[in-house]
Amino acid sequence: MSPMRLIILLVAAAAAIGAVFLVRTVQTPSQATAAETPAAVAAPVEVPKKLILVANTAIPVGKFVALDDLRWQEWPADAPMDSFIDKEKQADALEKMVGAVARQELVVGEPVTGAKLVQPGTSGFMSVMLTPGMRAVSVQIEAETAAGGFIQPNDRVDVIVTRSVQSKTGGSSNGLEGIRSDMILANIRVLAIDAIYGAPLADGAEAAKAGQGAAIIGSRATLELTERDATLLNTARKAGDISLTLRSIADIAAPAGATGQGRVYRDGVAQESEGVKVFRYGNETVSTATAG
Repeated sequence: MSPMRLIILLVAAAAAIGAVFLVRTVQTPSQATAAETPAAVAAPVEVPKKLILVANTAIPVGKFVALDDLRWQEWPADAPMDSFIDKEKQADALEKMVGAVARQELVVGEPVTGAKLVQPGTSGFMSVMLTPGMRAVSVQIEAETAAGGFIQPNDRVDVIVTRSVQSKTGGSSNGLEGIRSDMILANIRVLAIDAIYGAPLADGAEAAKAGQGAAIIGSRATLELTERDATLLNTARKAGDISLTLRSIADIAAPAGATGQGRVYRDGVAQESEGVKVFRYGNETVSTATAG
């Protein structure tokens, strides 16, 4: 082979190799483009979700839950949720929780659990309803001694004790001499009548269906009292008959608890301008000493 032909073949081979490298360089994207392309075209990963029951509003301790206080919210299905209320398993849980009481405070969006809401009639329900520091005390009632049955849970009442006292004249023209009634507790909150508690009121026609607003003929009222007033009521029950009188809702801000006469039953002595009244075994006497 002549030198000239050999040179031509080498030049042609070099040109072919150069053409191959040029084509590859044009067809291969830059590193920056290669890094951006997968992110731009990658399909989003869909996380499986479930609906769980959460607080729609802030729910303080002791609040009766209303329908608007709760809602269903999406939650990652793979998250720990054994204690949460799953709509797939309990579809009617939202409606069933209406009327429950918050045992613990819930913030907006917080999942609801059975430990945070307690249903009426279950263990611990009455203790949740009580204002901190107060006591629940039950008294026996009849329609005649409880405003004809129109006292409802969460109403405010006055407590009156009626008893016999020794007649000072030794006789009676109308049969009422020797009978005395004293208001011993004022503006007391009613927690329950028998097993009926103060659940949220329904609206419109639903209230009529639920019987709300109707008279409650019960045999026992549960009152919310301080520790000292609770002992006062127990003492007064031994002295006579207990009656409840319904107060206007406009008087809810009035002082609550033992009245002046109530302190007589609790302490045994009332200090007044004319002297000291002492009650023993239903008899009332007044000392000649100045009260002080």
